[in-house]
Amino acid sequence: MSGFIEVRFEVREAPAAAGGRLDRFLAARIKGTTRAAAQRMLDEGRVRVEGRPGAPRAATRVALEDSVVVLYPRRFDPPADVERLTVLHEDASLLVVDKPAGVLSHPTDKAAHNSVTEILKGQFPRAVFHLAHRLDRETSGVLVLAKDAASARSLQEQFERRETAKEYLALVSGRPDWTETVVDLPLAGAGGDIRVRQAGSPDGYPALTEFRVESAGADRALVRCRPRTGRLHQIRVHLAHLGHPILGDLLYRGGGELYLKAVARTLTPQDREASGAPRQMLHARSLTLRHPGTGAPLTVEAPLPADFGAMTP
Repeated sequence: MSGFIEVRFEVREAPAAAGGRLDRFLAARIKGTTRAAAQRMLDEGRVRVEGRPGAPRAATRVALEDSVVVLYPRRFDPPADVERLTVLHEDASLLVVDKPAGVLSHPTDKAAHNSVTEILKGQFPRAVFHLAHRLDRETSGVLVLAKDAASARSLQEQFERRETAKEYLALVSGRPDWTETVVDLPLAGAGGDIRVRQAGSPDGYPALTEFRVESAGADRALVRCRPRTGRLHQIRVHLAHLGHPILGDLLYRGGGELYLKAVARTLTPQDREASGAPRQMLHARSLTLRHPGTGAPLTVEAPLPADFGAMTP
């Protein structure tokens, strides 16, 4: 449909929704959307489930492996922050890029141009890429895309089965009194006004992260983070739980007040300074996976961004 942008929602990112109704899934995943609004989207033909023939209905049951695509009317969309992405690795099956901070992994209903998938359309006009995973907008580093459906399925299965190994670097507030530690804290939605905010909960999904201090100063530290599970905002929540939130994290430094101001576009320079950094200082340093074509292990690393280097103790 011309005049629309496509926004993709993976059921595997909300595993509890598997087996439930499509309208309930959409209402839960799309901020500010009711079931009635989701049903209108379906009636207007603005929703499809990848790989399934025909138009889905409100009562269609979603499966864990489903990708649900929603079409949104195009709005004013500022140009991308960058014109080209740095390629870290490329072969017949994969493209691995270094995602800059401030660039979305994929389009949303409010921004399309400033996203990895849209930038790559200009950089590789004849190619089609499948996003294998995502990074938060302000997180930089290794991002993997597949060049064909079979490779995309292989990567998706590896992420779901926790067969990949990720390593992040975070600049955190304060000086930890530990060199190494492990946080085993289940996560669930925190409730309240911020739908994406997570919190520790004994009834949540299992989440485990290993941490090691790489360097430390009087008021900050560089911490290596190895998530053993892949929950939403896992590293950010676990570091905040330790009392060392990530510098620049508007969502988990305090009660989320700065995040709400950012959403409302009322965040001031003083607010940003109070957050500790111009952006969320989290960097996806490396990713190890099994190559979908050869089966051989592949590790790709992204260099430390300049803003990290300037702030590292």
